[in-house]
Amino acid sequence: MKSQQRPRISALSAATAALLLSLMLAACSGDGSGSGSKAKPLGQDLAGSVAHLAQCKDWVGGARERKLATIGDIRAQVSRRDTGIQAPPLSDKEALGLFDRACSNRFARSFRLYVLYARAAGFAPLTRGIPGY
Repeated sequence: MKSQQRPRISALSAATAALLLSLMLAACSGDGSGSGSKAKPLGQDLAGSVAHLAQCKDWVGGARERKLATIGDIRAQVSRRDTGIQAPPLSDKEALGLFDRACSNRFARSFRLYVLYARAAGFAPLTRGIPGY
């Protein structure tokens, strides 16, 4: 009788594991913007993320939905919980303003967006509440 129960338990365990894996993958595939948008982020994709390669030249002229997807991707990479670094994530509004201001300068075309984001996130507790930031 035990031999008949073992395959059932194995099949149930495998089905449960498959369900959990699919839920975890679905949770990880979001763009981080909270909008539920499936817009493609701006910039060159590297290993499923544009965070490290997106530049100001990609940002300028991009559609708002793609900009928000880019912010979500960068936020997910810069504000990772497993790094041990405690930097508050920037809101969509803060990041949009940051990138719009920084990328409006022609000399900034090759600036990496994640560097701008990471530095701004580090100073966010000091700059929040200051007009223009």
